[in-house]
Amino acid sequence: EDRMTKEIQQETIRGIALRAKALGGRAMLVGGCVRDALTGRESADIDCEVYGLAPQALRSLAAEFGEVDESGARYGIFSLKGAGIDLAVPRLERRTGPKHGDFDVRLDPALPFARAAARRDFTVNAILRDALTGAIVDPFGGQADLSAGVLRCVGDPARRFAEDALRILRLLRFASVLGFSVEENTARAARERRDGLR
Repeated sequence: EDRMTKEIQQETIRGIALRAKALGGRAMLVGGCVRDALTGRESADIDCEVYGLAPQALRSLAAEFGEVDESGARYGIFSLKGAGIDLAVPRLERRTGPKHGDFDVRLDPALPFARAAARRDFTVNAILRDALTGAIVDPFGGQADLSAGVLRCVGDPARRFAEDALRILRLLRFASVLGFSVEENTARAARERRDGLR
């Protein structure tokens, strides 16, 4: 039954990617589903950034494939209910305050791939894969870190953890689940941020 669901999910994402292309967009798989596919793991959910389509156009596209959950619309995220598929407009985020939700979000369908991926936490989660062709875009060396079994922050680790201390928990969870080691600068910055919170 799970296998059947997975096949339907894959069929749906291919349909979405074809439709996006017809509308002048490009559907790129991102985050954990790409990381998991590259390491032979099963991934329950599919995250897909659609480049070249305005938020309302992406929302309309999503509605062609099922009922849309708009609870993430502020972040340009439109989820297909019951499908395990999130469609998102590429975005930039900037911290504006101390709380978890204190982010200024700017949706930009024309963002270059590397700029969009730069907001991600770790290099292994910053790999993009074209939903139609399978072509990989890897601006931060995530594939090399995957091969080496290493977790490394995208950009400056101290800044990453200062932006969001919850990334420390994500780091520990990924290290445990994936069995990866943590790159030295990333580990040091996580420890310093943790100690600063005490």
